[in-house]
Amino acid sequence: MAVGSALKFLWPFGRRDVPEEDGYFPLAATVVPHRDAHAGRGRPDFPTFRASALDRPLDRRREERREITRARFALATFFTPTQPVADRSSFAGRLEVLARLISAIESQRSHVVLYGERGIGKTSLLHVLTDVARESSYIVSYATCGANANFADLFRAVLEDVPLLFHRGVSPNAGEAESGGSLADRLPTGSFDSGELADLCADITGTRVLIILDEYDRVTDTRFRQQVAELIKNLSDRSARVQLVIAGVSSNLQELVGYVPSIRRNIIGLPMPRLEETEVQEMIALGETASGLRFDPNLTRIIHLLALGSPYFARLLCHHAALEALDQGRLTVDLGHLRRALDQAILEIEGRMSPRAVLEMRKFVGGRYDPLVAALGEASRSTDGWFTGQAVVELLPGSTITAAQVEQELDALSRQLGLESDAQDGERRFRFNDDSLPVYLWLMVGRLRIDSGTLEEALAAV
Repeated sequence: MAVGSALKFLWPFGRRDVPEEDGYFPLAATVVPHRDAHAGRGRPDFPTFRASALDRPLDRRREERREITRARFALATFFTPTQPVADRSSFAGRLEVLARLISAIESQRSHVVLYGERGIGKTSLLHVLTDVARESSYIVSYATCGANANFADLFRAVLEDVPLLFHRGVSPNAGEAESGGSLADRLPTGSFDSGELADLCADITGTRVLIILDEYDRVTDTRFRQQVAELIKNLSDRSARVQLVIAGVSSNLQELVGYVPSIRRNIIGLPMPRLEETEVQEMIALGETASGLRFDPNLTRIIHLLALGSPYFARLLCHHAALEALDQGRLTVDLGHLRRALDQAILEIEGRMSPRAVLEMRKFVGGRYDPLVAALGEASRSTDGWFTGQAVVELLPGSTITAAQVEQELDALSRQLGLESDAQDGERRFRFNDDSLPVYLWLMVGRLRIDSGTLEEALAAV
């Protein structure tokens, strides 16, 4: 689907003659209590947990239909927006990316750098890779990087996952191997560099080791990054049975690992794309199979457009919409449930914003700024959040506005929208100071457009 066509879904509805000061989108911050007649010890509307921490339904839920209870438990595994996917049974789409990742590791014996925007599903993909690699007898060590990552400390912990049994200099019946020693026992005491680590890894035999470094973009120590680059080079030169998979938020390979010409041929850069509509459909189908719920078939396209290719927002909307249906004792999710799901998603984002920012942002929705707001929401979904006036123009099909006019408008609205700007290669570019604001505005416009028209009109506009 073309980028511009997605926005057509958001625009046909609503008022175009509303002055800016009247463009306020009211949204009640309400709490929907669980419908449990026995909750709260006599208070029917008192919110309560529906299951114990042992993953068992509580006795007071006996009156709920069995299929509703089953669906609630399934939602704890499927449509979980706050946690990455941990196993293949709930992994939707991305099979082509996973296949390319496996091929790079297995067929090309390459190190891999997985990059893309935040919340695009990199960690979920790495969890599934870990699962299938271990199934094939790979030793996988998974590490999440932090801003103050220390090279020696991190890789010492990594080698603790590699049994000493796989060191070529250790006999299988040696006491240190039988006692459960690890390769970390052969590291020097204290600090060590990439060369010493590579020498040790080159002695691994009888297995293959994958070292996964997630959230690599958080590392601020340039020396750490340089050591990792040298490690990749040394491992490749020694044909060691150890490969690194590095993942992080970035728009390109060089931005994540730096400009290191010596390792270019030793690594493969793999961009993580946004979700396609077919992948959202697969995500919903997996959830339906596991839970017994059924989504209105027309909702797939709307969820895809609202999520802007983000697995996080697609799962969030599916999760809230499904719970809305179950709270009504229904196993069919319709547009009304999605409306309430949008309300919940918007409220969650508002909880991460200042009250003043909420008031300012609401003024831009429901009036003459709607087309601009919708375009800004999508344009800002670049990996680093930067966008140009021309990028906004391309998301305004049929408009006669120029990039210069968009830049002038954004300059005037920079304080209210919290925009920063700079120049790159002689071209002005803009970015929201708070990356939740463009998503918030996008969902607000989407909620208003859905509420202003019928489902058939919304789909016909795509």
